[in-house]
Amino acid sequence: MNQMFFHIVFIIVIVGFTIIRMIYHRKASQTRGKVEFKEGRLNLAFRQMLGIPSMLLLFVYMFNPSILGWAQFTLPEWVQWIGVLMGCASIPLIWWVQWALGANFSTTLHVRADHTLVTHGPYRWVRHPMYTVLYLLEVAILLLTANWFIGSVLLIGQTIVIVNRINNEENAMIEKFGDQYRAYINRTGRFLPRRLIGGLR
Repeated sequence: MNQMFFHIVFIIVIVGFTIIRMIYHRKASQTRGKVEFKEGRLNLAFRQMLGIPSMLLLFVYMFNPSILGWAQFTLPEWVQWIGVLMGCASIPLIWWVQWALGANFSTTLHVRADHTLVTHGPYRWVRHPMYTVLYLLEVAILLLTANWFIGSVLLIGQTIVIVNRINNEENAMIEKFGDQYRAYINRTGRFLPRRLIGGLR
């Protein structure tokens, strides 16, 4: 299979994913009332320093993949087809997550005055499905591009953000919802349904 096919799939997945995120971010911004930010300045600064260059890198790579030709590596075609499946799956999954979050969605960690505890859609089984879908997308990008630099930047950066944010996020929910969120923790997995390896706690 010509690599151009996998590159086109990569572009479609990135564009589709970005459009869905932008639509729901705009909807949430329009209905958001008073908010209390819970994210540390260091983590917020790191996300901005990583996020903006990463998006620019992906954008440049879409139109000129040869710019990162030095980081290309060879993958069997069947492995890249796994990337196609993962990338295509990420589109309806991110829509499902965003639809469930509704007005509660934000790229920054905060609690709204009228914040609601979301327990429907994927949140019925998983507390942080957004992160799970982002990992799915990033692995798909790695396989579709067969470029270790793009893959490592996204995966390592995402992991650093999650490690520094996840406990603060859950503590903010406990502060807001108390025993209701503690009970929610006991019946859900953090990144995967609880039955799958304990949901990774």
